[in-house]
Amino acid sequence: MSGTDSKEQDGGRIPESKREKSLRFSVWDASFYAAMVGFAETYFIPLLVFLGATNAQVGIYSAAPQLGIAFAQFLSIILVDRYMVRKRIIVATSSIQSIFLLAITALTFYNLLSPWTMILLTMFYFAVNGASLPAWNSLMGDLTTAESRGKYFGRRNGLSQLISFAAIFAGGLILQQFDNRDDARLGFTLVLAAALLCRLGSIYSLSCHFEAPYRKDEDSYFSFWQFIKRTPQSNFAHFVLFVAFMSLSVQLAAPFFAVYMLRDLGFSYLQYTIAQGVFTASQFLAMREWGPFADKYGNRLVLRITSAIIPVVPLLWFLSVDFYFIVVIQIAAGLAWAGWSLATANFLFDAVTPPKRARAAAYLNFFNSFGICIGSLIGAALAVSAPPAIASGAVTIIYASPLQHIFLISSGLRFVFVFLFMATVREVRKVDQPIQRDMFTVLSHIRPFAGLRHDPYTGSGAPPDESPKE
Repeated sequence: MSGTDSKEQDGGRIPESKREKSLRFSVWDASFYAAMVGFAETYFIPLLVFLGATNAQVGIYSAAPQLGIAFAQFLSIILVDRYMVRKRIIVATSSIQSIFLLAITALTFYNLLSPWTMILLTMFYFAVNGASLPAWNSLMGDLTTAESRGKYFGRRNGLSQLISFAAIFAGGLILQQFDNRDDARLGFTLVLAAALLCRLGSIYSLSCHFEAPYRKDEDSYFSFWQFIKRTPQSNFAHFVLFVAFMSLSVQLAAPFFAVYMLRDLGFSYLQYTIAQGVFTASQFLAMREWGPFADKYGNRLVLRITSAIIPVVPLLWFLSVDFYFIVVIQIAAGLAWAGWSLATANFLFDAVTPPKRARAAAYLNFFNSFGICIGSLIGAALAVSAPPAIASGAVTIIYASPLQHIFLISSGLRFVFVFLFMATVREVRKVDQPIQRDMFTVLSHIRPFAGLRHDPYTGSGAPPDESPKE
């Protein structure tokens, strides 16, 4: 099936009024969900630090839920194939997730939450949400069209990043205020309660989506083992492995940036909030530009650009421990991660035909979650034994924190995986080839401190050969 079809199988039979209504409510869902993430998940690791968790426990917290997410993918595709619905599965799993968030909130309020209890509850919290992902990817793939998908998700995700930014700052101010009163536990309780209310708003918005018809195509079925066997020849499988190994290398260090800031650098909750907030804000500013850029020039080009930046980010943390310098690092990281996250999400829609999307999303999420899990476990092991310095001949480098040793390894692995996998991933749509002048013009429009300019893109080259959908 062509990657440029304007109406994709079942997606073309959806009444336009219901499509538009669903896409509007999807924006509301994204906004409420982003607020929940900003209030809750952003502060899960600070809550663990408050509870006295060790570096190893922080690593386990990041790893354990990913196993649940990985295997929940198979449950999801079984439910989709059996009941031939998607919206109901999404709403049900989201509702169950809210129950686990309620439990975390209540135990925090009554001072009954320990690091291990927190790890256990978040394992189920993330796993249940993971079970909704294949159904959600399949449904949203039908509700959007190939021509406008990048633009729609760019604006939708950009708005959600803005909402997340506001929630992060509001949560940080609450925590700082109550920490000043020596009652951080109550601050965490209020932040988690706000997250719970936002999750309920998300669930309502999801319930207003149209239950687009789902047709099970036996000819489109491919088992997990068939997917594995096709890996050497499959473009989508190459993409899956690239994302999974990048997640492994990133997650090696990701859980420990918060620990590094709060415990080793002694940042206040407000400083931590600002550092996290500018990361989210820069994603918001960049997302609205990455979307049209990906529509015109392809998701692969966005992956190429951002994968050249992402490996450098951990190295920047070696240059200074100054708070304002770290804020600048977070801005740069947000610009890159905005493009990466948008391109990886939309590549799935472009590369796979609608009947295969739920299953393909499940396999992608399985490998990605497994990569995150392995990376987190390696990071946890390294956190226990990380040296305070490294010596090579006459040169000795003393770390500001042993955690910087993990940042260094993470950066090296990112470079290796980009080198190994980027060249194996092909673009799947007919897209324009930007000339150097166009690239400079487009990327210069992302200005973190001056807003965005929405100028038309100029110039185009001959489109590359189209890779078939799988």
